[in-house]
Amino acid sequence: MLKRIDKLMLGTLLGLIALSAGYHWLLPTSEPQEVAELKEIPSHLPDFGSIVDVKSKKSAFFDYVLPMVERENQVILQNRQQLLELSAKTTLSEDEAGWVKSLAKRYRLKNIETVDRALFETLLPRVDIIPASLALAQSANESAWGTSRFATQGNNFFGQWCFSPGCGIVPSGRPEGKTYEVQKFETVYASVQAYMHNLNTNHSYQSLRTMRESNREKRLPVSGVNLAQGLGAYSIRGDDYIQELIAMINSNELIQYDDDDQG
Repeated sequence: MLKRIDKLMLGTLLGLIALSAGYHWLLPTSEPQEVAELKEIPSHLPDFGSIVDVKSKKSAFFDYVLPMVERENQVILQNRQQLLELSAKTTLSEDEAGWVKSLAKRYRLKNIETVDRALFETLLPRVDIIPASLALAQSANESAWGTSRFATQGNNFFGQWCFSPGCGIVPSGRPEGKTYEVQKFETVYASVQAYMHNLNTNHSYQSLRTMRESNREKRLPVSGVNLAQGLGAYSIRGDDYIQELIAMINSNELIQYDDDDQG
């Protein structure tokens, strides 16, 4: 029996698509179904730099970022649960098969001709959560607790790069001949979405996805401390970066926020 987060209602899903500007892929259905309540997204970026007390600043930062992380994980879980449900069926309708193909393309799978067992086995490891503890630690690390120029001017809380002229903010000290910029986002939530999609699709984080899928198969929790081991390519600092994230997760007791993400 699947959890009730699978029970999606067409009108709500279409509204979610509009809200997310096409980020989410949701299954059309004519069945009246139960709606999973989604987390509210903060609309105002606090001035974290004005908060002098360190403990208060950390608390305000986590209170701000956590609802966006939880909301995006909810939507990812909705799609994952739909995939699991469809993978158990012997035949799919045209709409169902089309939805799976669209989701597969969204998750950067290529040469999709048929919806078969192999496609589900390739797609499911990509359509899964990023533990809240890991997302919180990385956002704090990459945005200097929401005070960096890229966070305050570009809503970029995860240090994502882009490569088209004018797509973002040119970092000071960029080596001569390099063209990358630090990407600008319309909202911080869009930055959260792009961050999770990057970890779920980029070939550099295949080991992270493999560890996560292994935990799923063993029915073990998906934790930020565990998946941090797959982020060696996220920073030129390599293992030092990984150990810093793990220390941030432990010292700030962020693992507690992973309990609600599991699905």
